[in-house]
Formats: sequence, structure tokens, C-alpha cells
Amino acid sequence: MKFRTQIIQKLIHINESIFFYPKLKKFYKKNLTHNQINIIDVGANKGQSIDFFLEINQNASINSFEPNKKLFDLLKNKYRLNKNVTIHNLGLSNIKGELLFHENIMDETSTFEELNLESKYLEKKAKILGVTKEKIIVDNYKVEVIRLIDFLIENKETKFDVLKIDVEGHELQCLQGLFIENSIPVSIRFIQLESHNDDMYLNNDQHKKIEELLMKNGFERVAEIKHGFGDFAEIMYENKA
Repeated sequence: MKFRTQIIQKLIHINESIFFYPKLKKFYKKNLTHNQINIIDVGANKGQSIDFFLEINQNASINSFEPNKKLFDLLKNKYRLNKNVTIHNLGLSNIKGELLFHENIMDETSTFEELNLESKYLEKKAKILGVTKEKIIVDNYKVEVIRLIDFLIENKETKFDVLKIDVEGHELQCLQGLFIENSIPVSIRFIQLESHNDDMYLNNDQHKKIEELLMKNGFERVAEIKHGFGDFAEIMYENKA
């Protein structure tokens, strides 16, 4: 089973490198033209976004968050010689405390959110992976979570160029933990959100709330970059405040 999952992950990686990342690179090459860039990477997985931003700018300073224990250890070892990359074994949400983390058989889709076991999309995905819907989740454990605003307060002297959020259905909660009333201004230029058009999670219908929250806080949608497979895309928002 592990071998089958690895083959699927490899095919996805090849697809992304051909059809997705060149378009994303074109967007950032046009908009991030200064020498030093600062990135917040929420949902690091195996370091795909870290590698991407280091390719754009080898001196990029990156704070990356990954709640998966095994992937955190992998990332710490992978970037141990790069002083500009900091890996945090934390989740991001709208609270400070702990949340139950659901580790997926395909680690790219691990999440704090509950799966919708009635989902036809989930059923199709399970068949491709060769498991039942109930076996998609391979482990559950509590993870420490923080709010993005608290991280910004700790780093209030830094202006961040990009906040990338890929948290498999937990995007709204991450943003709610960023936009806190009567707090410091959000010193982030671009927010990059992965947006799914499926019902894999019970709370999948949050696109409108996310858009309203971002617009209320001065962010405008400036681009949509589709992935090479599936019905999902990266939505790019720029801080116009």
C-alpha cells in the first residue's frame, strides 16, 4: 500500500512541476523583485513551497509550519544547513492550545478537519489509493496550535511578502487567527490560499466567508492559478490597505 501511495505522490509531483509551478513562478517573479523576501509557509508537507521560494530567491527567509511529527523531523534534517529556513512543529488556527490532527494515508492531505464520509469525491480518492474511505486516516493525535497574529506580534519588525496557506479545509480558521480586532496591522503583502471545489471535508463550504474576511481586511483577489490535476487552484490576494 505504501508503494502505491508513493507512486501516486510521485506522479502528482511531476504533474505539478510541469503544469503548476511554472505559472506560480511567473506570478512571483513579476511581483517579488527585491533582494530579500520573507515568507510564512503554513502547511510545509515535504518542503515543496520552501524549495519553490528558495529557487526564486536563494536568500529567502522562510518560517514554515508543519504539524505532522514525521514530516517535521524530515524537514528539520533537510534544511538543517540553511539558517534562513525555520521549521515549527505547530499548527495554525483561531485558538492557542491543542487540536486533534488527522494524519492521512497521503500526507499532503492531512488536516484538522473531519472527513465527509458521504462524499463521492472521497470515495473516488479512496479507490485510487486502494483503501476504504474509513482507512484514509491512518493516525490521530493532538497538536499544539497558535494564531498567526501572535506570530506576527513576535516578529513585528518584519514585513512579510507572502503568507502561503495549504491546510486542507482549515483555511478560514487560520485567517480568523490572523485578523483579530484591535490588534496590530497585518504586515503581509500577498496571501496565497489553496482552494478546493469538492466536499471531502464536512466544512467545505467556506469560500464565501474567506473572501468576505479578506476583503474586510483590505485584501483583494489578484490571480487564480489552477493546479494541473483536480478541481482546485491557488487564489492570490494582495494587501491593498
